[in-house]
Amino acid sequence: MRKNSKSYRLLRYLALGSGVLVVSALAPASGAQIVHAAIAGYFRKKRFERNRFLQDLKRLQDRRLVSWREHPDGRIEIVLTQQGKNKTLAFKLDELKLTAPQRWDGKWRLVMFDIPKDHKFARDAFRKKLRDLKFYPMQKSVFLTPYPCEDEIDFLAMVFEVREHVLLLRVSRFEGEEKLRHHFQLD
Repeated sequence: MRKNSKSYRLLRYLALGSGVLVVSALAPASGAQIVHAAIAGYFRKKRFERNRFLQDLKRLQDRRLVSWREHPDGRIEIVLTQQGKNKTLAFKLDELKLTAPQRWDGKWRLVMFDIPKDHKFARDAFRKKLRDLKFYPMQKSVFLTPYPCEDEIDFLAMVFEVREHVLLLRVSRFEGEEKLRHHFQLD
């Protein structure tokens, strides 16, 4: 599924809307902002392209990401499946980024983990994501950043189901920090 495809956007808006979306065939553009945003790409010359919308829904249903049904009054109820929820979590994981504050608070964030061998995939994926987020690897399972990352680490640990194996420390000073100040361009 391509990131900017209509199916992708529909799945994303479903996740934003608590996993349930109801679209009225009579007035598809009315209603909540999430519903309107989810179906905005299905309008051509102010006319709702119902067949294209249903075709994309069918594709998502074939992949078991959503289930949907049409009510007798023309409303379409779309429900995000567990597999669809997992897929949207993966999308969020791909979009995860650390934001550098305007002014550094002088605290280092040290992430340490000891994930067992039977969770090798999770351990490797967690390590790779920390590298993608530009954490500095101190050791194989110890990473450092000067930026606030508590929410991001909680999210990663939850997604990979390794929360009990991850420790996050806030450190004021440590030996050799000058090198890392230079690495993160904090001076």
